[in-house]
Amino acid sequence: MSLRARLGWLGGILLVGMALRVSLFGGLLGWDDLEYRAAADGLLAGDWVPRSMFWTRYGLILPLALSRWAFGAGEHAAALVPLGYSLAGLLLAYALGRAAGGAALGLAAAALLALVPLDVIGATDLHTDLPLGVLWAATVYAVGQGEAAARPRGRWYFAAGLLFGMAYLTKEVALALGPVLLIRALGRRREWLGYGRLAGGFGLIVAADLCWLAWLTGSPLYAFSPAVSRLHVAHMRLLPPGHGWMLDYLDMLLDPLAGSFGYFAGIFYLVLAGLWWGLRRGQAAVRQWGLWWGIPLLIFSVAPLDRSLTRPLFFHFARTLHPLLIPFVLTAAAWLVGGLGVRPRLRAGLGLAFAALAAVGTWGAHVDYRAWASVARRLAPVVAREPGSTIVVADPTTTNLLRALLPGRRDRIVSYTEPEAPDPPPDALVVCDPVFIASELRVGHRVPPSVLVPPPAWRKVAEVRRPERMSLRGLAAALVDRLLGWPAPPGPPGDGARAVLWRVAG
Repeated sequence: MSLRARLGWLGGILLVGMALRVSLFGGLLGWDDLEYRAAADGLLAGDWVPRSMFWTRYGLILPLALSRWAFGAGEHAAALVPLGYSLAGLLLAYALGRAAGGAALGLAAAALLALVPLDVIGATDLHTDLPLGVLWAATVYAVGQGEAAARPRGRWYFAAGLLFGMAYLTKEVALALGPVLLIRALGRRREWLGYGRLAGGFGLIVAADLCWLAWLTGSPLYAFSPAVSRLHVAHMRLLPPGHGWMLDYLDMLLDPLAGSFGYFAGIFYLVLAGLWWGLRRGQAAVRQWGLWWGIPLLIFSVAPLDRSLTRPLFFHFARTLHPLLIPFVLTAAAWLVGGLGVRPRLRAGLGLAFAALAAVGTWGAHVDYRAWASVARRLAPVVAREPGSTIVVADPTTTNLLRALLPGRRDRIVSYTEPEAPDPPPDALVVCDPVFIASELRVGHRVPPSVLVPPPAWRKVAEVRRPERMSLRGLAAALVDRLLGWPAPPGPPGDGARAVLWRVAG
């Protein structure tokens, strides 16, 4: 394939990938993204002492602070950071594939990654999982270049160490790549000097972080102190104890009926086929990619919060598998390009099937993401028309979002779950969202009786209905019910639930 053709195909993949990501911009959700934004604002304001683990993840909050300084405090300016990381991931998928098997493999890997719903949705969402995946891929690419380059090659290994250190400063679970690099080093004993330089680069970043924290707080291990980890541990202890969480990731990767399967669109089936083919054919690159995603997947699946082994170290959301997407698509692309090279019809059929599942999964994930913030976004213009002295009382998620959407009123927007929060005063506005009320009750938070059952004297100001989305299973069941003439069953709790904005009687 000529250079012009390669650049044309790669440019087309980048354009399609960017178009998908920009058109499906999700905006703030009111969860971790607001914590990262607050940390970036703290850096800009000179408030550098970490208040939680969000403030120690510099791989995201430093570029976020730079983006907010250069382009303003809006949602779109913040989204430039994950969007940039996502596009860099597409380029790295191409570069890794091309280095291992040629331009066709690189282009196939980049095309698959451009369509994976998790990457499309995550490209405008403020989380550390996408940046971590990109920094992992950059680390592996630099290691590969160091192994393949003619001397001097030490700079590639040292760069890999710096990138690995940056990945660690982006999210602590980056250390799960360490066993992969160690196994790779043991298989290349002649490269021990190079891997020593990798360890030196990593140690330099870690030492700089320890010195920075010691200067700020007096303790180099402040990032592991209760002051930083307390909030995370408290949230994890709200989960019911058990051991089923160890199968969460396999469930969302393999079970089409699982709620998070759509984020991956069945890519893991192509990954398993690629691994089986690569091991049978003795493909060294596929074996290395299998270690790259297999070992972290195992660690992520079984890492416990404490020695009781009854709760995971972190929530098993689909997005926490984002660091594995690039080795996923590389393994799948190796089989599609190499294993099915003599069966073009089967390859085309599998490609179209994946694209169709990816389209449905992206649509569903986008609707799900927007549903969380839909109530706050539709109520914000209503609140904005009220006098500036009006107090707004809501659940924690809606409170945080309204504060972000209406920064001039943030001091007058309070959460009813705070222990010191008084009952809603006269003429206040109260958001009663049954979905979030049920969530707060499940975790044992305080919900005032007047919020659970609004008094008759309260006046309804606005009513918001969440967008309804039926799953593929639900669509199939509805079609069968219609064909057989059966009555439609009721929808799941909270689906299309109505949130009401009340005014307290004066």
